[in-house]
Formats: sequence, C-alpha cells, structure tokens
Amino acid sequence: MIGGVIGGVGGTPPASAVAYHSSSNASSEITERQVIRTGSIEIIVSDPLHTAEQLRTLAVNFSGFVVSSNVNGSDEGTRFAQVSMRIPAAHFDEARAEVRKIAKTVEQDTIEAHDVTRESVNQEAALRNARAEEAQYLAILKRAAAVKDVLELSSTLAEVRGRIDELVGDLRFLHHQVEVSLLTINIRGMAEAQAFGLHWRPLYEAKVSLRSALGGMTDYADDMVSLFLNLPVIAIWMLTIVALLKIGWLALRSTVRVFFPGSTMWLQRLAHSRAT
Repeated sequence: MIGGVIGGVGGTPPASAVAYHSSSNASSEITERQVIRTGSIEIIVSDPLHTAEQLRTLAVNFSGFVVSSNVNGSDEGTRFAQVSMRIPAAHFDEARAEVRKIAKTVEQDTIEAHDVTRESVNQEAALRNARAEEAQYLAILKRAAAVKDVLELSSTLAEVRGRIDELVGDLRFLHHQVEVSLLTINIRGMAEAQAFGLHWRPLYEAKVSLRSALGGMTDYADDMVSLFLNLPVIAIWMLTIVALLKIGWLALRSTVRVFFPGSTMWLQRLAHSRAT
C-alpha cells in the first residue's frame, strides 16, 4: 500500500463516477418518460442566406446552439441552405412555430419521437449493479494478503471501473439527447414571378419535376436490373410449366387409352387441332 493506493488501484471510486452518482442517484428510479424528439422542416423563403442567419440567432435566443449550417448556390432563386440546431426540449415546439413564421411557404414539417425510457432504466440498473460489484471487490481487496491476489483483484477492479465510466458516459449522452432536441431546417430559395396575377415558382416546380423524373428513371433501371438478374429463374419456371403440361397430356392420353379404348380417334383429332 503506497499513498492509500492498493495494487495501483485507488480505494475510492473515480471522481467522475462520484459526481454522477451524487447528481443522478438522488432519485434511483426514473419517474418520467424519457423521449428523444427530432424534427425536420422544409421551407421556402426569398433569401436563404438571410434566413440561415435568422435561424442561428433563433437558436441562441432559445438557449440552444447550431450543430451545422451550410449554404449552397449563387443567387437567391436557386440558393439552398440547411441549418441543424439543438434546442432545449421545453422550447422545441416554440422554436418550430418561430421557424414557420419566418417561412413564406412550409413544404414539409415532420416530428419523430423515440421513447428511450426502457433503455435508460436498463442502463441505470446496470450502473447500480456495477457499483455494487465495485464495492464487493474493494472489500475483498482490503482483506487480500498475497501479492498475486492483490494484482488479480486490482486488474478486475480496473475493468469494473472502466465499465462504470462507460455506463456513466452513455447515460449522460442519453439524457442530453432527451433534454436537447434536434431540429433540422432545409431552406430553399424562391424565384418570384407574377404571371397573369398568379404566384409562379418556375425554378422550384422544375426542380420538383426533375426530381420526380429522376426517381422514375431510377425505379425503371432497378426493375430492368431485377428482371435481367431473374431471367434464369424465369426460364426455369417456364421449362417447368411446359414439362408439367407435357406430363399431364401424356397421362391423360394413357388414361383414355386404358379406360376408353374407342376414344383414340378423338384424342388424335384433339392433338391435330392443338397443333394447327
């Protein structure tokens, strides 16, 4: 024993584990449902660059932060931007409402909720079990006399503490995802034009049509590849059907000859009519 350390492993849990234990074990059981919420909004605006700046400010106003932000395109009509931000779950719906106010048109608005209550409960239970295992090894280590036993117990204790640190990190990450929701905004520029008093968006409609055409061509190519790869199977099925028809015809002829000897002429006429 040197400086309170037995076999190179301290006799007390790591500081990070103690800190997490004091903050999370005030209530050992999870009483609230743990839900990770993510949202995606696709909007059309006049100036995507200016809107991206507005969204960065919006994230800060709601005590959030921007995860990623990029703007592509040279002019306002064809410019595209994407902003991903983390917003506290308590302000998630409010932030979505503000994004909708900024947009001229909302093309798509989706929300996904992933319930991780069971996962959180399981990780909490695994952490408690690991801490209990750590306490048992510490008690045994204090009574160990042989150097070999001390070294083996120290190695095992280090492994258990590594597992505890990993569980603590996973729980922190899981709780962070629950407390801070992810919101992704896809921003498209709008080429504004007036034709006969109507609001016309030629560039946007052209992009949508092109996307649909490319999707149709992709489906056609996939179908052709699938058909080509399945040609051997189709050929085998065709040969099997022809063989079964042939066998059935031969069986019918044999049956008629045995039970209806006078019907041979009828079979010959039927075969001749099938051939012609």
